[in-house]
Amino acid sequence: MKVARFWEKVGDKVSCRLCPHACLLGNGEWGKCGVRRAVGGRLVAEAYGRVVALAVDPIEKKPLFHFWPGSRVFSIALPGCNLSCQFCQNWEISQMKRGVGTWDGVPQVKPEQIVNEAIKRRCQGIAYTYTEPTVNFEFFFDVARIASKKGLYNVWVSNGMMNPKPVKEISEFVNAVNIDIKSFTDEFYRKICGGVGVKPVLRAIEEFHKNGVWVEITTLVIPELNDGEPEIKKIAEWVKRIDPSIPFHLSRFHPDYHLSGWAPTPEKTLLKLSEVARVAGLNYVYVSNMTGADGGQTRCPACGTPLLERRGFLITENRLSGANKCPKCGRVLEMMGKVIKGSGGSVI
Repeated sequence: MKVARFWEKVGDKVSCRLCPHACLLGNGEWGKCGVRRAVGGRLVAEAYGRVVALAVDPIEKKPLFHFWPGSRVFSIALPGCNLSCQFCQNWEISQMKRGVGTWDGVPQVKPEQIVNEAIKRRCQGIAYTYTEPTVNFEFFFDVARIASKKGLYNVWVSNGMMNPKPVKEISEFVNAVNIDIKSFTDEFYRKICGGVGVKPVLRAIEEFHKNGVWVEITTLVIPELNDGEPEIKKIAEWVKRIDPSIPFHLSRFHPDYHLSGWAPTPEKTLLKLSEVARVAGLNYVYVSNMTGADGGQTRCPACGTPLLERRGFLITENRLSGANKCPKCGRVLEMMGKVIKGSGGSVI
């Protein structure tokens, strides 16, 4: 039994302080995430070490396009999430509950085993991804601390529904984050995602950026729900106020989970919205899950020269000169780490 962090006693109950839901739990009760439970007056991280998914991925799949481009990252997931998005594309594991999704039968692994496997697989780093890493903070913190000592980078792929103290503590070992801004309205978060609103997500992004963690942002564009130009413009303008060089990924929705009968996002919609984000002042805007256009090309924001060419998630051409400079105008691209051309990754 692993005692969780970020909680306090409130009378005969336990109040979780990990995320904005602030679940108040009586003995034996589970939090919204489905993996944290009150037991004997303490909060317990029940899913500690229960790895339900792992793979070797290209870092671009996270998506991170300006952090160690082309590198291989060991991706791992534990069950659970503190949101219940109707469109979740990994719902089989994110919404997995004990006794329902059988994660209680998954053998526990130790943090050292994860790090050793990442090294064995010739990865440059570890990504905490596929589900929401925040709800399994204890295990991922332990892995990230060991990985950092071994010279691996750490990547946090998150919905951003975190309180400031956990953000500050994980920032000590996490080098990069990709955080979803699912919408710019509280109504969307409450009605579609089962969240408390967008403000905690924006606050987490600000905190990670302030703590020196590399930040990229993703919005999954869903027809009729968050695909309006005014909304994408508001998101882009907010990101610009933080840093206009934060890469912004607009991802194409495909029907899944409770929205399995929904229409996929028209590619022309993503192209139009990507231009809206650029006009709003963002230096790097990408579109993904596209077939009819190259949305993964990195161009110089000063002169427009194509600098990194991608086929899917793989880098096929690197025209950057030393120190990540544009060879035509000398503009230095905002980027962390070196480009590793075409190393890619493979599912294991």
